[in-house]
Amino acid sequence: MNKILALDLGTSYLKAALFDRDGEPCALTRIQMPVEDGPCGRREMNPQRFFETVKKALAHLSQSESGSLEDVAAVSMASQSNSFLLLDRWNNPVTPVILWTDERARDMTDATHALSRIPGFRRVTGVPAIGPEFMAPKLMWLRKNLPATWGTAARLSLLDDYLTWWFTGHHATEAGTAGLTGVVDIHHLAWWHPVCEALSVSHAWLPDIVRAGTDLGRLHPKVAADLRLPRSCRFVIGCLDQYAGAIGLGCTGPGVGTEATGTALATVRYTRGFRDPASDSVFQGPGLESDTYFEMVFSLISANLLERYGRALPDRLDFDAMIRAAEAVPPGADGLRLRSDAPWVDWSEAFVGWSERHSHAHAIRCILEGTARELARLVAALWGAEPPAVIRSCGGAARSDLWMQIKADMLDMTFEVTKCAEASCLGAAMLAAQALGWGRLPDLVKTWVRISRAFEPRPEMHKRYCELFAGGTEPDRVTRGRTDVSPWSSVPSLHNGQRGLQCRMEMDKRANPDTGGRAGAHLEDTPADARRA
Repeated sequence: MNKILALDLGTSYLKAALFDRDGEPCALTRIQMPVEDGPCGRREMNPQRFFETVKKALAHLSQSESGSLEDVAAVSMASQSNSFLLLDRWNNPVTPVILWTDERARDMTDATHALSRIPGFRRVTGVPAIGPEFMAPKLMWLRKNLPATWGTAARLSLLDDYLTWWFTGHHATEAGTAGLTGVVDIHHLAWWHPVCEALSVSHAWLPDIVRAGTDLGRLHPKVAADLRLPRSCRFVIGCLDQYAGAIGLGCTGPGVGTEATGTALATVRYTRGFRDPASDSVFQGPGLESDTYFEMVFSLISANLLERYGRALPDRLDFDAMIRAAEAVPPGADGLRLRSDAPWVDWSEAFVGWSERHSHAHAIRCILEGTARELARLVAALWGAEPPAVIRSCGGAARSDLWMQIKADMLDMTFEVTKCAEASCLGAAMLAAQALGWGRLPDLVKTWVRISRAFEPRPEMHKRYCELFAGGTEPDRVTRGRTDVSPWSSVPSLHNGQRGLQCRMEMDKRANPDTGGRAGAHLEDTPADARRA
């Protein structure tokens, strides 16, 4: 058996990839998730349709030239967190899969804040605070609004737990994915009783917590037969998609940081020992072995803004066209700045300093630079005064040499892009490879993680950026405010030069929640989607 099948469970797309013994991708497919939008901000998936999507992805994979499933030695996966469903005592779903992007519990702020104020909450769970995207407030909502459904529930299952049960018959959850719910003691890999009690969730409902890379044994024979996988194929627990992406980029020790620029901007570091974070925004989760931890920070100033801007333009520019337009604009975008609250305001208010000399190309350059400045803030929050030697990048934004060079110059730091664009799938495959005995993870990092491009900082450009942005890369130094002229009042199209643009594009008050770390159709390369928690 010479292949590993890795799944990446995104919110918008499910990816399936095959890797050989050398870590080379043999085949890849991507299938849209069967997400359904409902009233009051609900976002759900029918569990049966979710299984059918997995089957469809594997069928597509097997039809490719190098996608035979006959010699797959193991299956592993990377997954979003805080998407879940309830099951009855016979393991039948009593709710749909409720996604992390579902907003039904947004008004339950008092109850949500009460959870975060439980003594020792952050020190035990590694989560700064619970927000409406988390599983916990939605459980409260279900108990309050659907008591009959709540009364029939006997098991709680995260999305990847449900797929694990389907593949193996085991009720198990990966420690990092579960840890991001705020319901887990991440030091002892146990469900934390104070939060469970506050949620009225019995420990009998909850799956066993295991560390990433745990071998759960062979697939259930019927499932293996249905999917045309070998009866000998094993199932290896993967991990949270952000952690899998970090592994796939080689972040398994000190000195290397990772960043993903997708729907969310996220940066990750790997540490030995639990430490007091430099910022209140840092999330911490269990690492790959005892006394190791992943740390990460998120922001919604990311590639999501660029994609939405392109869709709002009259010419509906794609990613490559926007990058070409930005190349013609000088650094600093002729004084145009992106507001630090841009994800939550109307496009007419998202920029500071707009004048009639500015075009949409300036706005695009401004978004590229604004995202780089936000990344500088995240790196400072995570590393403080001791930044990593190199940052490795993934996500659709890593396709752009211009954007990568802006980041290197802005942060005065080396940035690298790896050969495999599917870092989350690769990371999950590396966990499986170690479990199969194909090599230790540090050795697999050396041979499977291959650098394709490197971007060195240019001292003169770093100095210029510092001067342009008044002494640093901190976005909060940008003066907020509105101007009389906005990008939606009489500016020319990039393509036809027509003036008098009369459209005022509305941006949602929340950032596009399509994957938790993914940027959509033409930016759909991030590991994951950074799942905001």
